[in-house]
Amino acid sequence: MMILTQVALRALVEKNAVVRRNQDVVVDTTSIGLHLDNQFTKYAPYDGEAFTPPRKMETTTTTLGEGQDIILPPNGKLLACTQEEIVLPTNKFGLVQTKGSIARGFLFAHVCDGQIDPGYRGKITLELINMSEFYYKLVPGMPIASLFLFETDTDVSGYAGRYQNSMHPTAMA
Repeated sequence: MMILTQVALRALVEKNAVVRRNQDVVVDTTSIGLHLDNQFTKYAPYDGEAFTPPRKMETTTTTLGEGQDIILPPNGKLLACTQEEIVLPTNKFGLVQTKGSIARGFLFAHVCDGQIDPGYRGKITLELINMSEFYYKLVPGMPIASLFLFETDTDVSGYAGRYQNSMHPTAMA
């Protein structure tokens, strides 16, 4: 695998492989900047028996309006998604990494599911977790993570799972 750098990333953006509605896509030296969208999903409190995941769970989704924010308390957890919409070619593989300045405050944009499979289309769901003792104000449009893209050695058939074409945070199950 080879990591894509600025020239190749810009070429993908020009082909609409990454789109950010009404704003420019941010291309860095080796990554594409990802920004927080305005929808947040939270699991309802659960006091039932242990189970083996995945499992459909009750959730609530909040959509913020212009100028609104949401507070993520210490040990808080939310699902969110990127403003950027991805149309990944079948010979590219992506990895999501929390922006360093945010991660250093123990706010993580993803913990487990950071890969974007070849052929995926849609927004990227982020697993926001506040591991600090701080209360964080999350604002739509804020930089939250980086997308690193790699070229695979061959084209693959492409992602065809249940998250294909997702345009909102998607919960397990």
